Amino acid sequence: MSARDKLQSWVNAGRKVVHEGDAKALLGDLGIPVPERDPTEGPLVVKLCHDDFPHKSDHGLVKLNVSPQDAPAIAAEMSARVPGGVPLVEAMEKNSVAEWIVGCKIDATFGPIVLAGPGGVLVELLDAGEIRLAPATPETASQMLGSGAGAKLLAGMRGAPAADSAALADLISKISVFFAEHADLISEIEVNPVMVRADGAGLVAADALIILREDTQT
Repeated sequence: MSARDKLQSWVNAGRKVVHEGDAKALLGDLGIPVPERDPTEGPLVVKLCHDDFPHKSDHGLVKLNVSPQDAPAIAAEMSARVPGGVPLVEAMEKNSVAEWIVGCKIDATFGPIVLAGPGGVLVELLDAGEIRLAPATPETASQMLGSGAGAKLLAGMRGAPAADSAALADLISKISVFFAEHADLISEIEVNPVMVRADGAGLVAADALIILREDTQT
């Protein structure tokens, strides 16, 4: 099933928010690096994904630093608390040097846009996102990363290693292209955090959310 067919099937099913598990599976099919699922070695992250609970940590549905031996019991306990939820067991990223947010939405004036900036807990603290029209080329995405306060974080501060800005620019471009091509079905995409490793080591999209448009049922 193509990405468009999958999105349309979700819209037709009445979904509004597409939970992390499905969102990252779709992004992974597009070539966006996502964490390994069900690895045999830890540490692991255990999550319970449900469209009605997009902010999982607020509901105690995220557990970090879990061993492979303990993961099944933790997943089962979460599933018992939230019927209809989908357990997600992934490798826990330990090698990142920066956390980034990448998002796309429809602007009332400009149409599809892409935002990128420091992510994780820094989103609200710094409010340093850069915005461009979508789709954005890798060159445009690279310019976004070289602007504002976020540029210093990626370059490495106080002796920290520089982050893989090239991989991050590629991810920003890919997500913006995908969003622009499917803006008739998608209202918003948010990937936060993108865990960016040291220069040349790549990155991984640790969390993602897709919000569908409600006026496109067929």
